[in-house]
Amino acid sequence: MLSRNLQRLAGAPLCAVATLVVAALGLAVYANSALVRVDVAIVRLVHRLGSEEVTSLARDVTGLAATDSLVLVGSAAVAALLLRGSWHRAVAIALSVAGTQAVVFGLKALVGRERPPGSTAWVDAAGHAFPSAHAASGVALYGLLAFFLLRRLRGGVRVAVFALSVLAVGSVGLTRIYLGAHYPSDVLAGWLVGAVVAAAAWQVGRVLRDRLPHAVPA
Repeated sequence: MLSRNLQRLAGAPLCAVATLVVAALGLAVYANSALVRVDVAIVRLVHRLGSEEVTSLARDVTGLAATDSLVLVGSAAVAALLLRGSWHRAVAIALSVAGTQAVVFGLKALVGRERPPGSTAWVDAAGHAFPSAHAASGVALYGLLAFFLLRRLRGGVRVAVFALSVLAVGSVGLTRIYLGAHYPSDVLAGWLVGAVVAAAAWQVGRVLRDRLPHAVPA
């Protein structure tokens, strides 16, 4: 119980810091600060290093956080958790994915950042750029699922699964930069948004489990 309370106390400041970083990035982008010039330089450099083989792989990886994949994997995860009786985790997944989409949509409309120019892109992405919905969604869904799994593992297996999870979620975001769909700051903001919303969704699920009758153990 003490360990859980300490985790909750540590999680709140981390989420607050992440939220402040997203706000700072959004303001920097909106104000066309030096960060924008750094973003542009990185995207141009990455594009010059591209190849057909890497582009093909990047398209496959980025598809993991496309809308169709999110709906399919998210629905399957929610159904599986409900069948196991872990309804509070199912609620957390649903809230995490839906909440992330809502927050990203709002931030995109608020900041209104244009996508990288077509001359540096391998894909034709529509809509505003900040923050990256793919990066945010990857954390919101796959990151939260990995968190559930890690809670049941110990030792070296837990470390290995954690490393693979970070690699998978990170790769989705990095492909958005490589493909020219987003700037680095878009992806960083996306990762942070997904993490904050996922953490909030998890806490909501726990609160509901604790307060509603017939609660299921964590």
